[in-house]
Amino acid sequence: MMSWRPVLFASIFLVALFAPMNSTLVGYAQAEDTTVCCDSVGVSLHLMGSDSSGSLTPFIQDLTETTMTKTIATAVASEETVGTWSLPEVWPGTVPASTWEVEIAYEVTNAAGAQVNATASLQIGSHTYTAQTGPTDSFLGQGEGTLQFEIDVDATSISSSSNVVLTVTARSVVFNLPTGEAQLQFQWGSEDRDSVIKGDMPLMSLTLLQPEVEGSEVYFSVVIDSSWGTKILSNSESLNMRVNGIILEGDPIETSQGDGVRITWTWLDASGGEESVEAKVELILQEGDSMLSGTTTFIVETFDSNGGTGTYYPPDEPLQTDGDGSKLSVSGVFALGSGSSGLQLTRETTITMDDEMAFWMRWGLDHIGDDVTDLSPAWQAFDEGSVTDDDRTSRSIEANEVNEFENQMQSKSGSASGLYSYFMSQGVKLDSDELLGEYRAFDSIEVKLDLHGEVDVVNHPVSLVFKTVEVVDSKKQMELFRNFVVVQTTPIWSQVDISLEGTSSGFSAFMSPTALQSEDVDVSHSRFPWGETLTINAEGLDQNEKFTIVFVPTSDPLSAPMPLTIGVGIALFVGLFVALRLSKNKSRSLLALELLLVPLIAFIHFFAFTSLFVGGAVVFTILLWFITAVSSPRTRLPEGSVALAPSQTIPCPACSTPNPVLSNERPFRFACAGCARVIKLVA
Repeated sequence: MMSWRPVLFASIFLVALFAPMNSTLVGYAQAEDTTVCCDSVGVSLHLMGSDSSGSLTPFIQDLTETTMTKTIATAVASEETVGTWSLPEVWPGTVPASTWEVEIAYEVTNAAGAQVNATASLQIGSHTYTAQTGPTDSFLGQGEGTLQFEIDVDATSISSSSNVVLTVTARSVVFNLPTGEAQLQFQWGSEDRDSVIKGDMPLMSLTLLQPEVEGSEVYFSVVIDSSWGTKILSNSESLNMRVNGIILEGDPIETSQGDGVRITWTWLDASGGEESVEAKVELILQEGDSMLSGTTTFIVETFDSNGGTGTYYPPDEPLQTDGDGSKLSVSGVFALGSGSSGLQLTRETTITMDDEMAFWMRWGLDHIGDDVTDLSPAWQAFDEGSVTDDDRTSRSIEANEVNEFENQMQSKSGSASGLYSYFMSQGVKLDSDELLGEYRAFDSIEVKLDLHGEVDVVNHPVSLVFKTVEVVDSKKQMELFRNFVVVQTTPIWSQVDISLEGTSSGFSAFMSPTALQSEDVDVSHSRFPWGETLTINAEGLDQNEKFTIVFVPTSDPLSAPMPLTIGVGIALFVGLFVALRLSKNKSRSLLALELLLVPLIAFIHFFAFTSLFVGGAVVFTILLWFITAVSSPRTRLPEGSVALAPSQTIPCPACSTPNPVLSNERPFRFACAGCARVIKLVA
C-alpha cells in the first residue's frame, strides 16, 4: 500500500513551485456557502413620524427626544384615525402564524378617565388583521398609561414589494368626570413615550461563506442581507463570529456583497494541515431581543507561512463605515505674521483617520491607477503615474504610491488646486474649504501622507498633513474654520476631536477670537510680549455639530503684543514716577497698596483682553495714583526745614499752651495747638 507522505510532500512542493514568488501559500476550504438564519425573527417595531404618514423601525436608536401626539379633546361618536404607520423596508419570506402585540402610549388629562372603543388594523401584504378593545381594557385611567391590542395573524408570504401597515382608530370616546378641557392624547416616537408593535416576521438572512485560506490565515465571513444595509451593523447590539466556540477578536473588514454587507474576520489559530472547524455567527439586533445565530462546519487546510498581515485583504473596495463611523482627529499649528505680501497665515493641519476609514485609505492607496477593480470615484480620479503593476495590490503601500498620491493631491494636470478638494469631499467626506480655507487664497499648499510606521494594508491610523500659506486682510474678520464634516445618512465619522494651537509674532495679533454656534468648542487666548497664543480644543463632536471659529487678524501697533506691552510699561512707569513726585513729604501707604493694580493689569494683558480694555485699565490706574498722591496727608517737613528738639517750645501768650517750634525760618507763623491763635516768631 502506497504511503501518503510522499504524495503529500510532492503536492506541497508543486504548489510552492508554481505559486507566485511574492504570494503566500494558499490552502483550501471545503463546503458551500450556507444560509444559517433566519426564516423569521421576533422584532419590536417602533412607531415614528406623524399621525398621517408615520413609519415603523426596528431600531430604538431612531427614536428622538420629541414626542409625537394625536389629541382628542372632545367626546366623539364617529371614528377618528389616531395614526397610520408603515414599514418602508420589507425582507421577503414567510410570516408565521402568531399573535402580534400593539402597545401605544396615552395620557388622559382633566378627567378621571376616558371610555374608548379603539381598533388596531394590521395589513401584511394582501391580508388585513384587526383587534378591538374589549370590555375590560376600554377604560383608560387618568394620567399616563398604555393601550394594548393583541392581533392574531395567519401564516402568509411577503415579498420585497409587500406592505406592512399599522392603523389605529378610536371612536365613541367619552370622558368620565371631566374638569375643564378634558383631553386624550396618544403618544409615540420618543425615548420617553415609546409605542411599539411586536411580532414575528423575516427581517434578514445570515449566510456563512466558504472560508478563504492564505497560508496559516483563515478568513471567515458572514453576509447580512437586509433592507437596511450597514444600519444593521451600527444599530445592532452585538455581532460575533465564533470558531470552535471561541470569539474572534480584532476589527472585522466590511465590504459590499450584492445588496448585503459582508463582514470578514481573521482566524490565526489554525493547527496546520487539514482540520474540521465549526463556525458560528451570533447577532443580537436590539437589547432585550433573543440572539439570532447559525452554525456550520468547514474543512480547511492551512500551511505554515510568515507572509500574511493578519488582516483580510478584500478583492473589492471595503466599506467606509460599519454604520457607527470611525474616529477622526484634527490637530495642528498655525502662525500669524508678516510676509512679503502683507499679513499672512501659515497652517499645518493634520487629519488622522482610524478604524474603517483608515483601512479604506490604505486599500485605496494600494489600488492607485487600478483599471481592473471597480473603484469609487474618489480613487478613480487618480492616475497611475509612476505606480507599476508590481506596486499595485501588493498588500503594502510602496513609496511610488505615496509619492503619486501626494503629488496629485496638491497638483494635477487640468486641476488648478490638485485633487485634494475633490478627494476630501468625495472620499473622506470633509469640506476642505471649511477646514483648511479657500484654495484660491493660498500662496502655496503642500500635502503629505503619514502612515504612522505601518506600510501594510491593515487597520492602522493614517494621517493627511496639509501645509498652507495664505495672505489675510488686516482688521477684517475671518473664519479660521467651521463645521467641516459632510453629513451622511450613515455616519462616516463617529466622533471628531480637534486640537489646534496658533501663535502670532510680536507685531501681529488675533483680535476677538470666538467660537460661534457651539459651547462644545473651547477657545483660549493669551498674550506675551513676544506674541500671542490661541488654542482651540474640542472632543467627541458628532457630524451634526455646528461651530465657527472667527478672529480678526491685525498688525495694528495699538493691538500687537510687543508695542502694546512696551506702551503699557512706559505709561505705568511715567504715571508712578509722577505720583511719587506729587506725594513727596506725604504718606504713601495707600499709594503702595494701589500698586497691586499693576499685577491686575498684567493679568488683563496676559489673557489677551482688547487693547482698548487694557488701555482703559492703565488710564484708570494712573488717575487713581494721581488722586491718591494729591489727597494723602503731609507727614514730612518741607525741603530744607530742620526740626527742633522737643524741649524747644514756645508757650502761647493767650492760653499758655506749650507749642513746639518746627522750623528755623524767621519770621515763622504757626497756629497754637490749644486755642488756634496764630503765633509769630521774629527772632
